[in-house]
Amino acid sequence: MEKSLGKYIKAICFLLLVGVSSCTSDEKITKDPASEELVTEARNFLTGDIVLSTHATMNGVNKTLLESGCPTKFNFKWSETDDNIFTISLLDFTVGNMGMVISFKCDVQTMQLNSWEQDEYKGSGWIKFYGEDGSTWGEDEGNSSSAKGSNVKGYYNVYSHEINFIVDYNMMNVRSECFLQTVDKERINNYEEEFAQFEKDLEKYKEDHGLN
Repeated sequence: MEKSLGKYIKAICFLLLVGVSSCTSDEKITKDPASEELVTEARNFLTGDIVLSTHATMNGVNKTLLESGCPTKFNFKWSETDDNIFTISLLDFTVGNMGMVISFKCDVQTMQLNSWEQDEYKGSGWIKFYGEDGSTWGEDEGNSSSAKGSNVKGYYNVYSHEINFIVDYNMMNVRSECFLQTVDKERINNYEEEFAQFEKDLEKYKEDHGLN
């Protein structure tokens, strides 16, 4: 009986040790830069002003209302001193009757996916990007202020150009959620028209649902 119990305890200890080692390994991978090849592909495409569809949420409630999201202009600017870092900026964001224009930017670093993330984002070409403590401003970037506690976390496939990421502003539980979609760099050419149509569709949605 004692021998069986001893074997059982040893087995449990072994499994715990393996589990801890796996978690430690995944944590290390999470912080390791993405491969040079993938980063080069990302730098060549994910750059400049790009329009993506987003949901603006507050306390988990979608304030953009429409399932298709709001066309939102982002800027991707890669560092000239570190190949693994770029700045992602949310430019001149406003929806409906917000009454103000908000911009936000944050430096993010490219990383490898850990094993759990690889299960969710299957196939080759995926990189992760993450950054903390961005800055925000209104109509004048010269008056920007620190957005302590804010963060950006996202995933991008350098081959299919699929992307999704979340910007957490650490303010009133407000987030911008860029759901999984394929980057279309041509959308920037029709951004004004697309945003105007979104505003019309948003007003109609509010009327149809008695939200005005």
